[in-house]
Amino acid sequence: MAEPIIVDNLVLDGEAVHRQDGEYLYGSHEGWKNHFRNTRKRLPSVAEYIVIFKTLHARNDPALEGILHDLCDSSNILDPKIKMVASLSTRVEMDYGKGKIPMGSGYADDLINDPEWKKWLEDKILQYDVRESIDVLQQVSGKRLYVGTPDHVARYYYPKKAVELAIGEDKFLIKCWNNLTNCISRARGIYKQEAVLLPTKANILSVSQPYVCGFAYETFEKIVPEDAAAADILIPARDLKLVPDHSWTEFEQKIRTLYKK
Repeated sequence: MAEPIIVDNLVLDGEAVHRQDGEYLYGSHEGWKNHFRNTRKRLPSVAEYIVIFKTLHARNDPALEGILHDLCDSSNILDPKIKMVASLSTRVEMDYGKGKIPMGSGYADDLINDPEWKKWLEDKILQYDVRESIDVLQQVSGKRLYVGTPDHVARYYYPKKAVELAIGEDKFLIKCWNNLTNCISRARGIYKQEAVLLPTKANILSVSQPYVCGFAYETFEKIVPEDAAAADILIPARDLKLVPDHSWTEFEQKIRTLYKK
């Protein structure tokens, strides 16, 4: 199994989900939501993929190639006679029965000349600056960003749609037309790491402010190691009477949550 990809506090699977026999696992949007339901992972948003693409590209990280492979792999998925470009599922869903959603499809750099398209893409699909998104996706793929939406009939009968990413022969695709239960795609799970605060004077002050009852922060800071565990903070805090007895339990729980065990 490939090492996870870490960008800031995002942790993305290092490869798409595989079956036990080593082949790629494919599923619908709803299927993937169920797959990750009882784990700390979920499907990534389009914005999270853009942030990850941007960072991996900037640091020339070979992990980027693996994601691009997931997006453009045309290996056999269901039938050896069928060539199908793989997609990656995202957590974004559209409900064409609610609100005013632009009709049609096209290259994003053309579509955003229409303010309605620009707002919809930026607010609902990308959830990221639209012009920067176009630039990033073209940089990593060498192809223009293309956005596809369903026609009137599909919107009427099946208003809820999944949003997937793929790379075709001449375009980077954001596919907004597949139903939640019948699209076939690969997926990578993602989760956010909880921040571990360093025991700086400012952090200790912010955590302990509701409880303080006369205390020299400079003295406390000097006796706390840089890689402090919760006990390194709790013991001197108790000795120096940082927290009133009636608030100690709440303070202890907060420190154990924010700092290393």
